[in-house]
Amino acid sequence: MKWLLNLVSAYPISFTVLACLLILYVVLSPRFSPRIYSSKLFFPDEHRGDMKALRSYGKYQNAEIPFLAQDGFRMRGWYFANTASKKIYLVHQGNSGDIPRHMEIIDLLLESGASVFIYDPRGFGESAGKPTIQHWLEDAESAYDVVNHQLHFTAEQIIIFGISLGSAAATHLSTVRPARGLILQSGFSSLEAIAKEEVKGLRIYPSFLFTRPAFDNARILSGSHPPLLLVHGLKDDVIGPDHTRTMYFAASEPKSVLYMQDSNHTEVAVTDRPKYLQTLKMFLASL
Repeated sequence: MKWLLNLVSAYPISFTVLACLLILYVVLSPRFSPRIYSSKLFFPDEHRGDMKALRSYGKYQNAEIPFLAQDGFRMRGWYFANTASKKIYLVHQGNSGDIPRHMEIIDLLLESGASVFIYDPRGFGESAGKPTIQHWLEDAESAYDVVNHQLHFTAEQIIIFGISLGSAAATHLSTVRPARGLILQSGFSSLEAIAKEEVKGLRIYPSFLFTRPAFDNARILSGSHPPLLLVHGLKDDVIGPDHTRTMYFAASEPKSVLYMQDSNHTEVAVTDRPKYLQTLKMFLASL
């Protein structure tokens, strides 16, 4: 220890600079400055859908269902009723867009044989508030409670469905609310993994300096979970299909996976739709 004190005495400025840099490194990490990174994670004003298309949708009976976030902000949800089924998909969207943007996947899910409830997270679409990592998870819980308590679907009738960043909301929800099934489309293995792929500068941070909650889907799926279906387009250039492979091999049973040959990140190609629809029907039938 004496040699260290002597070294500090000999080079006081150098050690002061080093200490300041170390403090700055920690302070600017994703764990301690989450607001800096939220702007890089959430894009609520991008890819808004056509509200007229939503309001004119007539294949299935549907209605807007407003509800409140945990902090009292007004949220927008939308319920699509498939009266031929007693099951319902609870859909958690990705990090951009709104309810109208997801009409294609909503229509596919309805056709597969279940009702659908989808919502705008805080700061998205017509929901008030601002998106944060913690809000993302809280809103998933609030939406579940609407489906359970207001629409009167039991846990045995609810299938949690997450798209892209919504996969983190879905896996989290599966640990705090009971459900009959869990489907992740175009998901990532962990936020740390995808962040380090997209932003090389983040590779300087170890796991313990990343965000909390960690959004670690692969770790969550390695534990107990409802019957799981993973889906990924092989032409996804936003979140590569290797993330789904990682989740699949990490996940405990029961699990299944579908890779769609011609689909990208959020759009299901016409050529892949029949296979996806068949897979969804088989998954529902197995529950």
